[in-house]
Amino acid sequence: MIITIVLNEKEYAENCLKNRIIGEKPFFTLSILAKYYYHVFGYRKKKITSLLINFMSRYYPRYSANKSLWDENIEKIAKNAGKYNLFEIDGVWITDKELKTISNIRNKVLERLAFTMLCIAKLNNMKNPKNNGWVNIDIKDLFSIARISCSVRDRYNKLGNLKQLSLLEFPKKNDNLSSRVTYIDNNGLNILFISDFRELGYEYLKYCGGNFVNCQECGRLIRNNKYGNKKYCLECAAYTPKNYKTIVCLDCGKEFEIKAKNNKSCRCSNCYKIYRKNKIKENVQKYREKQKM
Repeated sequence: MIITIVLNEKEYAENCLKNRIIGEKPFFTLSILAKYYYHVFGYRKKKITSLLINFMSRYYPRYSANKSLWDENIEKIAKNAGKYNLFEIDGVWITDKELKTISNIRNKVLERLAFTMLCIAKLNNMKNPKNNGWVNIDIKDLFSIARISCSVRDRYNKLGNLKQLSLLEFPKKNDNLSSRVTYIDNNGLNILFISDFRELGYEYLKYCGGNFVNCQECGRLIRNNKYGNKKYCLECAAYTPKNYKTIVCLDCGKEFEIKAKNNKSCRCSNCYKIYRKNKIKENVQKYREKQKM
């Protein structure tokens, strides 16, 4: 799957830098990294451009094949980094009233689709209070996250079925493929908290009593086997751990080596010393201000 819905962009950026992840959508990753450098460190266009180019040149094999175009696009991304917020969202709550509305559909496939669209709509509302329930994700990606396999025609038919139930609204313009979820109800009792949007279809099936577990390595929700002892998703099951790994310093962008099981270090020794020094100063200042009160 190439769908990437990120709730906590700060954590996502730090993970990309630690593990040298570009992903299958480099522009998406670069955009989040640019916002991260801007909002967390206060870097501006020139510095952000330099860091992103350095990151791509090291870890994206196809960068050198079209360097000039990549550099041009990276400069544009760096220029716009300050125009967008860096989101740090823990997750979304689904209420009892919303779950009841979905269960009343009486069709597990449509229920799974409705649940997926509800989660995405509520996340979009958190990112933009004026969103008003709109979902503008690509329809192929939408059905993939919902874990629904069907033809292109059937995808639109299923969306039409939800519209007939007054659960969706379509825009007036025919060239706009967005949909508005009409059954958002935040006044109900919070029942289900969704903090991972990788497998929303499975999340609903698990809520309905399905046999699912989280991968012990990456945390992705997966179907359990009939013996109830499945531990890893397909990708993690084929992974061979190493004793050491090389990561990128969050501050200076240089590579350094740490033990493979170390998931906390994110700065090289020199930058960590500077970070600790500044942190101590900050804590002392806060303490003095507190004493004056």
